[in-house]
Amino acid sequence: MPPSYFYLRPGAFNLVGFAYGKTEGESTRGGKVKVKLVHSGRWVDEEAQTAEWDQDELTPRAVSGEEAEDGAGTFMGSAICTSTVRPGGGRVWDYGLVVGYHWKAGQSQGWLDVNFDGTVVSIMYDSASTQDVAVEVYALRPCLGQSTSHLMAAEVKAKHEKKLYNRFNGINITATRDSKVLLNAVGAKAVDESKIIPLLDITSFEVTEVTIRHILDFVYYKEGGGRRQRECHLAIQYSTKWSLMQS
Repeated sequence: MPPSYFYLRPGAFNLVGFAYGKTEGESTRGGKVKVKLVHSGRWVDEEAQTAEWDQDELTPRAVSGEEAEDGAGTFMGSAICTSTVRPGGGRVWDYGLVVGYHWKAGQSQGWLDVNFDGTVVSIMYDSASTQDVAVEVYALRPCLGQSTSHLMAAEVKAKHEKKLYNRFNGINITATRDSKVLLNAVGAKAVDESKIIPLLDITSFEVTEVTIRHILDFVYYKEGGGRRQRECHLAIQYSTKWSLMQS
């Protein structure tokens, strides 16, 4: 029996965000179906996971195998770094918030609706040039405007994770909240912490706007005390959103 594929809401697996799942057999006694995580998009490197769902809940969320293996939908609600072409310029790295996605079956291609500082643009999803980033990396934007020829995807990932994320969170190094120190360490310009950027509340799908300073303060002081060593995705709950706005 060929596998069936489904697009699942946050909480379907032990992950923060949307994911694709697949079934490879008949329903078990009680109408439950074992669903396996599809390793695509944001979750390509995740360990194997399995969950049980009612078949009636799965059926309306069926998608094609092509879409599931492509993985574009996993970025819904995520902060990303991706390549864009500036008007009259070259291809550079930019940071945005994924507020929607769609799959074009005729093209066998996923598209992301990305909020770039208040302007929503639909871009073709390319796994080679789309990176899910932690919210603190999204706020600091160390590779913003850098040419994709000068700075390749693997180099961008290293700057995000090994140099900036680890230093901010104190992973194998003394943690620091100082944005100037963090950005100077990766050869990037200082950021204006009063700048307002969008965040998505993944529970209500409302976009709100907060300052970079609020984001950095919340993650550093309130979530981890400067020593946090877990991945911080953009799936901020409703209470978190108000904490950011009121801090």
